[in-house]
Amino acid sequence: MTTLATCWRITRRDGREFFFTDHDRDLVFEGDVYKASSGYSRTAIANDSSLGVDNLDVEGVFDSEAITEEELRAGLFDQAEVRIFLVNWADPSMGSVRMRRGWFGEVVLTEQGVFRTELRGMTQALSQRIGELYSPECRADLGDHRCKVPIHPPEIQRSTTYAVGDIVRVRTSSAPATVGIPFVNPGFDAGSLSGWTLASGSASAKTSSGALGPKTGTHFLEGGNVASFEVRQTVDLAGVLDATTTESGGYRLTVGAWRANGGGNTVDQGRLRVELLDDVGAVLATPLDTGNEAMTGVWTLRQIADALVPAGARQLRVVFNGTRVSGTVCNAALDGVSGYFTDTTTGVGTAAVYENRIYRCVAAGTTAAVQPAYDTGVGQQTTDGSAVFEAMEAWSRAGLVADVVDRAVFTASIDEPRAADGWFAGGVLTWESGPNTGRSIEVKAWTQASGRIELFLPMGYAIRVGDLFRIHPGCDKRLDTCIARFANVLNFRGEPYVPGQDAMMSYPDAR
Repeated sequence: MTTLATCWRITRRDGREFFFTDHDRDLVFEGDVYKASSGYSRTAIANDSSLGVDNLDVEGVFDSEAITEEELRAGLFDQAEVRIFLVNWADPSMGSVRMRRGWFGEVVLTEQGVFRTELRGMTQALSQRIGELYSPECRADLGDHRCKVPIHPPEIQRSTTYAVGDIVRVRTSSAPATVGIPFVNPGFDAGSLSGWTLASGSASAKTSSGALGPKTGTHFLEGGNVASFEVRQTVDLAGVLDATTTESGGYRLTVGAWRANGGGNTVDQGRLRVELLDDVGAVLATPLDTGNEAMTGVWTLRQIADALVPAGARQLRVVFNGTRVSGTVCNAALDGVSGYFTDTTTGVGTAAVYENRIYRCVAAGTTAAVQPAYDTGVGQQTTDGSAVFEAMEAWSRAGLVADVVDRAVFTASIDEPRAADGWFAGGVLTWESGPNTGRSIEVKAWTQASGRIELFLPMGYAIRVGDLFRIHPGCDKRLDTCIARFANVLNFRGEPYVPGQDAMMSYPDAR
């Protein structure tokens, strides 16, 4: 007789989590309730040393309280992370035996109300080509760290230092009401961990570490002479958010912090997580999870913007873990934790509030505590604190659905004077309202005269007139496009003048 039960923890890309078990009753493990009501079966789990892709198949029945057919068809479970482990249901405090971690693959739906999917293991990431090949086309993706075209730059922060060339978004129109998160000692400027809980290891507030100084204020957090550490802070939202608005899904969360490594260390790792909890401390969603990542001695913003706050959210928890990789001190550092909630019931919290503008810092300085009125005229400059920003046309534009043909074709109203036919073809559209909120899809075709947009794949939910979205142009990765459309030839990552196969196979005086 055994007292082992299998547990599944599923985390969707939108942060929502689901907990299941094959036990005959619900299990409570580490504060989360694993439901026994949703039946599923799986193939056997096997491990070997061959580094082969360790996939297994999962089959389950739709449950209106758990995984629903509508959500599966909408793609909400695509690439969801899954953790499988064993627990002793007679004594869950004994901990868990980890069995598998991976991601959902292709989901197949049957007429009998059953779904089937494969769980792709972590070695799936190894079954791809590592490295690059010479190519006439650019190998960067539009807007990534190599391309550097500011497709969706971060939103400007108050009382924050910016350097010349930094690009930000600024809310300048119909800005909905925002509510700041009352963190205690968010920049560790008290010179201590006041307001924070040191869950493990050691860490302290410092004024410097090698060449690293504070990003904001006078202090920052860095680990001590330990292999790892964890600090956390939980904020009670009862006096911050309106319960009725929370239950209706009316709030969006923007939160983040600055990350770096001190002491000249570039290999120690840090992990920043932001969790939304219910009134008993169970995790409802994890809007931000950077994973373990190494940093340099340059402060880098880690932020999530406009994440949906699920119904039932009553607490917000920030967790920062540091892990030493080399040396004697864990040099993972954190500073300037900040964030706010946006009440979308009082305005439109979408790309429209940026009025299709982005702003380049032309004079370094620190932004004011209160936002000034920005001049949105292209080329016009605005002084914000001691920094100066210049308005530019945004690449990402706000749009509104005017008429619908089907789930893949519709007409829209988009203010973009540069958008000739095909401008958005190959670009990406992200829904900001309606049933498809948060979903992104590639654009197949764009017709300027009619405002007609065709998507490569139909959306999971029906598109509705009035739905809001943001959309950015496509890039065919050709040198001519990089020069003429994006003026970004300095970052072009292709070799357009390398001789082709015909030239390489030819011989002198060939006719």
